[in-house]
Amino acid sequence: MSFHIAFVSIVTVLVFNLNCLVVCHDRDKQYNRTTIFTFQDVKYCAKNEFYDLNYFRCVPCKMLGENLQPSVDKFSCSCSMSNLSPTVATIHDTVKAYRTCGNICNNTQRTKPTKNITLLSPQYCQTDQEMLPKLNCRYKYINRTRTSAAVDFSKSIEITNLNWQYDGLCDKCDLEYNFQYQGYCIANGLLRPYLNYNSFWQASSTQHFGNLKFVAFFCMALNNQTACNQLANLSSDVVYRYGSADEQMAHLQIKPFLYYRKGKEIAKELREPIRDIRFSLDAKSEDNRLNFFTVSYALDGTLQRWGPLRFQDLLLCPFYKNSWILSENSIRFAQKYDKIECDLTLEHILDMARMFGNQRFMSIFLNYSNIDESHRMMLHTIPILIEDITLENKRPQKEDWQLVKRFQMIETHRSHGSITSKISAIYEDAHKLLLYRSLRYVEKLELHYDIHDDNRISIPILKLRYRHIEFTNNTTLDMPLKFQFIISNRRIEKGAGGSNGELANEIILPILLLLAVVAALIRARNIRKRQYLAPNNEDFCHFAYFTEFLLHLISYMALVFLLCYLLCVIINSLTYLNQTTVELTVPIVKDQRSLEVIVYAALVLKLIFVAIYFWRLSHFNIFFIDWERPRCGDTNHFNLKNNLETSSVCSSVRTYISETNVSAWRSIFLANEWLHLSGKQKTSTLVQGIATYTIVKISNLINHSQDDITLEIFYITLIYSGVYILQYFLKPMILPHIFGNSLQKFTEHCSLANISVFVLKEPSYGYYIHGRSPHGFADSDMTTMIMQLQRETQSLCGRRGLLSDTDQCYIIMPPKNLNNYFDKLLLPYQRSFTANTGVGGNSTNYPKELNTIEGSLEKTSIAFSSVNRFFCAFIDHGIKDMDYIIKEKTFVESLFNCELDNYLTDQKGTFYIDKNLSFSQMFLYGNELQIFVVQFLLFLAVYLMFHSVLAAAIVIYSFNKILQMIFVSFVKENVSVKTLIDKRFLM
Repeated sequence: MSFHIAFVSIVTVLVFNLNCLVVCHDRDKQYNRTTIFTFQDVKYCAKNEFYDLNYFRCVPCKMLGENLQPSVDKFSCSCSMSNLSPTVATIHDTVKAYRTCGNICNNTQRTKPTKNITLLSPQYCQTDQEMLPKLNCRYKYINRTRTSAAVDFSKSIEITNLNWQYDGLCDKCDLEYNFQYQGYCIANGLLRPYLNYNSFWQASSTQHFGNLKFVAFFCMALNNQTACNQLANLSSDVVYRYGSADEQMAHLQIKPFLYYRKGKEIAKELREPIRDIRFSLDAKSEDNRLNFFTVSYALDGTLQRWGPLRFQDLLLCPFYKNSWILSENSIRFAQKYDKIECDLTLEHILDMARMFGNQRFMSIFLNYSNIDESHRMMLHTIPILIEDITLENKRPQKEDWQLVKRFQMIETHRSHGSITSKISAIYEDAHKLLLYRSLRYVEKLELHYDIHDDNRISIPILKLRYRHIEFTNNTTLDMPLKFQFIISNRRIEKGAGGSNGELANEIILPILLLLAVVAALIRARNIRKRQYLAPNNEDFCHFAYFTEFLLHLISYMALVFLLCYLLCVIINSLTYLNQTTVELTVPIVKDQRSLEVIVYAALVLKLIFVAIYFWRLSHFNIFFIDWERPRCGDTNHFNLKNNLETSSVCSSVRTYISETNVSAWRSIFLANEWLHLSGKQKTSTLVQGIATYTIVKISNLINHSQDDITLEIFYITLIYSGVYILQYFLKPMILPHIFGNSLQKFTEHCSLANISVFVLKEPSYGYYIHGRSPHGFADSDMTTMIMQLQRETQSLCGRRGLLSDTDQCYIIMPPKNLNNYFDKLLLPYQRSFTANTGVGGNSTNYPKELNTIEGSLEKTSIAFSSVNRFFCAFIDHGIKDMDYIIKEKTFVESLFNCELDNYLTDQKGTFYIDKNLSFSQMFLYGNELQIFVVQFLLFLAVYLMFHSVLAAAIVIYSFNKILQMIFVSFVKENVSVKTLIDKRFLM
């Protein structure tokens, strides 16, 4: 740790001195404020120009000094004269960063003659350069010159191939007065300002880190760009951990350019869009991609690579599951990318560190074409935010951030304290931990950019978070490590307004809630009106009225929440999918959690309503009115095919005739068919789930939703609704032609059985199916039944309805007294049934109880016959105090399912002609909307929780089967009680 602190301290001093380097060119003066460069290809550089990587353009060598020419790689300038010539000398002006390459034999350029120069000049200053002695030098000599009177070189440094000041040799360097460094012999006096750097280091590490004073000297005194890049890399290597130098350097020039100035200016630059660039949402357009450019340096400052960014250079994961990483080295504009994260081991990081060998220090630039007519290639520096530099970098205030321009992915500290640039040899795993004392790697890397109006972006920013690992005795190679790579974007809104869907909901939600309250009031009023106990002027504050209102209110509120959620999803998704300029980005809905809560709340409300509603629906009053009467002389088997005109005995309700020989199987048959219809639905939940899951998988729409839950819900809603609509319309159109209409069949079976069904859903509201046979009887053989049906087909008998021109089904509002009278007649019937329930439940029957049981059954039979005759008389208008009229509902009444003018009194009721088989509302079949809403809410809720279409399909199918079983079981119990049909006869 002391080694690390010392290294940080020395680089701190170097950074501060590096920041004090002031270059002479005007282009350097405002560089900290200018991060945009016009890119010029190196192949367009002229013969006398070199390529300046600090500005990405060609610069004449004469801008740096005299008698200079481009190097072979075109990235620097060197002396145009032969470097091996003994008379060549390079003079560096340390003030103006200007150098002059000349010949010492030239009197106008050489230094003041000394005794040695006078003696050696005749030997080397010859006209024919080829005749000069060949040098086999070990050193080049760097000394401060003593200038002539013509030119003031008081602050200049001279580099020569021979030690002209002393012996004229080039293979010796007196260490008493000089320093040796990479083939240079440097006078002690030149390094005096940098000698204090060695005081930070222990003797054991001097040989490795004593080079810092030479690197600083070459960078600051000689303006050597390789050395300056090496210093920049060392600063990056310690994560820019300087003290208060950042406040001082804000007013100084930096080259190579590492730092951004703090303050409001850089914060403004990060917030404002780049003016010279505009992107397109068309995936086929060239303007759809963000391209990046990178420059990489080795630790010693030499250029390693420059060119388009390879994203795999930013990844530490060994395997890339995301295809875009492998196939693209650019980012699609406004597209959401999956977060790449992987679990690594310390061994893997060490292997990568050994592979790179601290050789990758990168600077990244945004590469784009100017939108003006010139279409110039531009490079914009990508600011790098390293969270570990200062505490301010972890805060959201951008003006306090210290941004830099260079970073490193992995950095290791070797055990002996060196930072090597060489790739380590391959060691056995057991010795890997012995090579290093610490390691630092990028744990999280995020490339983020903001999107503005007109498809413009602000400068992207690269956010880094390092993790430092100190090797101890407990450190193992399989230590688990994490890595994350994130590409993110955000749409910047000028105002405080939200998306179109959110704004629409802010307006529509209050309106729909108000409509829900009004609808609940009307519905509650209508329901209470159908209950004979409710007076016409009942107050709203009445408990029964208020609870009825609350029950329907929670149902309508659940529907409103669902509609608003879908409205937000649909509007935002359509806006996103059809936008030409970016209005929305992924995630489309920022506060998705709030919308999910709305779905969950709607589901809970709807489940409460459905539970209460279907429980009440299953506890209705039902009675089978049997019009069949025993024939004279007939017992169990009789044939009436020769007497088809025999009328029903029920026309005379005053005469009591024993009905003990009337068959009960007709009632049992209809009761079982009623139970079968109770669990029947218009659509199949199994088909719904399988079709939805199959289409989602085949269409692969979920994979095109960019992992955005809003788009996923949008696609799922379209598919789920489409499947349901197809089922809702196609199933009634196709299946009835194959299997027939089950509801219509039931009404026909009522006529064949000569039994009418009287159902009261509410005390003063229900349904009536007139099953009285126009032939007067039903107990007959097959031949007779076929002949009866043939007569109906040929219109040789009356119609099945109450009137000659009506059908069999009616919506009824019977007189209020009917329910009271019905309860009185049914009371002994129910008591007898309660007493008889022990017959089937008790396996032991004692002889002394037989008489009691037979007596109870006789009372039950008498009660049942009394109720049956009562309803027969009521239907035949045979009761003075209870009657009804038959009429049709108006359009408004049919539309809103209400009764505006029903003539309902204590003695008079209304039968509405029903051509739509409305008695289906007593079954699941007629409550399809309620089931659809609760199942769709359940589907959405499960998907939001588990993100699995298959799981959602399984849950709604299971829910539907449970609902069917519970509802049918309740209906079965109720039918058994109300019709006196033992449950053992019900299937």
